[in-house]
Amino acid sequence: MKLSKVIAIPAIALAAGLGLAACGTTVIQPAPVKPAATTPATTPAAAASAPQVIINNNNNPAPAPAPTVYVPVQAPAAPAAQSDPWSVAVAYTNDVNTPGGNSAAWNLLGPSVQAGWNSNYNAFVAWADPTSFRNVNEVSESGDTVTFTFDLHNSTYGTSVPYTATFTVDNGIITSSTSSPN
Repeated sequence: MKLSKVIAIPAIALAAGLGLAACGTTVIQPAPVKPAATTPATTPAAAASAPQVIINNNNNPAPAPAPTVYVPVQAPAAPAAQSDPWSVAVAYTNDVNTPGGNSAAWNLLGPSVQAGWNSNYNAFVAWADPTSFRNVNEVSESGDTVTFTFDLHNSTYGTSVPYTATFTVDNGIITSSTSSPN
């Protein structure tokens, strides 16, 4: 008979927890039970090892782990093509003047202007390497066309000749070019 009292106490605690758990998940820990001194079958170690009771009254399965979200890293955007003719002319002259800038200068030339070099990048580099633009000044700009003056310096010959050039620019590319010594 004393054994049933030991079992009844955790069962009462469990029933009380069921009423409280109607709105969600409740963890019920049975209260420690003091065994009667006259019951040899019940020991304090047995009472202390009573398991926790977990009740899920939501009738929902356990929530799935949060999904891993990968945020793509965007590559830096390429600089927008200069559409202002004067800005393109300045970029071109700066690229020619900069050591290692020949490729960037070549890429500012459209196919029709590259054709003036027989579409030969090496011929362009042979001209651009000893060349520099000095005293570059805008004369006029209208729509997609800019006219400017400069001194074309050749370091191989030590010469500097004043020039006037006109560039037509479309979407940041020099589509036509004329120049003549002053």
